[in-house]
Amino acid sequence: MGYAFVCFRYCLVAGAILLGISGAIVSVFASYFIYQLHEYGLLTPSHVCGSPATLLAMGVITCGIGWFAWQFLDFSNKGQVIIFAIAMAIIVLIQTGVGIWALVRHEQIDILSSTQYEEIFALAVTDEKSIWDHMQSTLQCCGIDGPSDYRSVESIPWSCCNTTNQENNTGDACTTINKRGCQHVVLNRTRSILLHVFLLALCSVLLQISFIACTTCYVRIYKDRMERRASEMAVRTSLQDTRETDTKNNLLRQSHNSGSP
Repeated sequence: MGYAFVCFRYCLVAGAILLGISGAIVSVFASYFIYQLHEYGLLTPSHVCGSPATLLAMGVITCGIGWFAWQFLDFSNKGQVIIFAIAMAIIVLIQTGVGIWALVRHEQIDILSSTQYEEIFALAVTDEKSIWDHMQSTLQCCGIDGPSDYRSVESIPWSCCNTTNQENNTGDACTTINKRGCQHVVLNRTRSILLHVFLLALCSVLLQISFIACTTCYVRIYKDRMERRASEMAVRTSLQDTRETDTKNNLLRQSHNSGSP
């Protein structure tokens, strides 16, 4: 029993380290998701960075709590464990909310309005042309809804050309144009990122709940062990007192018997 108890304690210490590492991992992935959402911000819907940004903050806090638990937390101190469990429960609730928030935004994503469409495309052929060229060549898309968006300008930009399907070098001629609109690609990419945010929050919540449950079990086992030990000490003390009393009584009887004629 004692060996298993010690092993359980070391497992909790390892769990605290794992908790801190998981917080760092969550922070890294959340930062990467934010970068991906901003990479093609021209067509990315608004208000989609809130959930990964919140998850980033929770990851940093979780990492700090894991380090604090590893360095300073006394798992045998009921008060400290209660404070730790409350802090982790708050983080679990916030991350659960983040996961739900990401799913809601995943379902609310919609195409651009006509006003936004005209404003964005006007910039696509003027001030932000270089950004659009990079996006179109990287995502292998063309225009907002397709190559037909460029009917109002002189020509379709070279970034819309699908060079991967050109078997021979045809010079300046483009034989294949990407048919997909960039809006469709970016929206699907945004939905995928938000789904990954939800899965990341879910994994983090499950790990934290498991650690809280293990910590609570440890405190209960420690309390039962201390009560059992106190009970055993009380029994030993009572037996020792009984023996001492019996010894004194025997000595008194012997003394009385030896003193009588």
